Amino acid sequence: MLGDGGMTSCTPEFHGDPGDGAVSFMRAFAAKHGCEVREIPQGSIVRLRFPYLSGPRNPLTQCLRRFGVWGQSCAEKHLPDEPFSRSFWVGCVSGLVDTDGHVRERRNPKGTVHGSIEYATVSPLLARQVADALLRFGVTSRHRVVERRSEEAHWVNGYRIKGRRPLNVLEVSRATALVRLADLLRLRIGYKATSLEGIAHAVGHVEPARSDMHGYDGSVALDRVASIEPAGRKRVFSFAVGPASLFIVNGLVTGAS
Repeated sequence: MLGDGGMTSCTPEFHGDPGDGAVSFMRAFAAKHGCEVREIPQGSIVRLRFPYLSGPRNPLTQCLRRFGVWGQSCAEKHLPDEPFSRSFWVGCVSGLVDTDGHVRERRNPKGTVHGSIEYATVSPLLARQVADALLRFGVTSRHRVVERRSEEAHWVNGYRIKGRRPLNVLEVSRATALVRLADLLRLRIGYKATSLEGIAHAVGHVEPARSDMHGYDGSVALDRVASIEPAGRKRVFSFAVGPASLFIVNGLVTGAS
């Protein structure tokens, strides 16, 4: 729902290809909660609406409210700052890649296979949260912002749009990270899952750097402080980042002070 879902109207909606696994999942999810599924074709995709069969409260709306994501426009979508479990983050990132992600395979002039997983959103906060979630799995990503301004106005579903919001793109391209994500993510859209599996197989010969010490993830090396010496009085800077208080300095994942 954070990807291709609508969460500002009275009834939850989802947009997608009617033949892929994400739409199938939403059909089953709605039926499990006692919601009717109304499908409205819109070109090559389908618009799914989930009105409740009886009673004044929609259980899907209540579920989204419980997770703190109901009522957010596309540019404001984000997850609450909660200590979610590892399995929750696996499902969350999988769903976001299924809806707003892309798996790319590339070959250089020598024929060597390279690949990447990209996730795009107009919500800068959601992009940062996904990047943070990837760090929890020992996966670093590159965040870039794509400006999409246009001088000419277009019409989308009857609305006149003069410009589009900047697109926040997260890219994971390191071979070891792709192999890790292929083993971790559970993609429901078949062609994306197949592409990721193929890329991971092609670059799987690349071994991650390891040390005798590693933390939550085997590819994240840790060091132990050997000694501390006085350095006098110096001006220092502190960072405040969230939600996991992690950031990268000189290639090392560290915590906010």
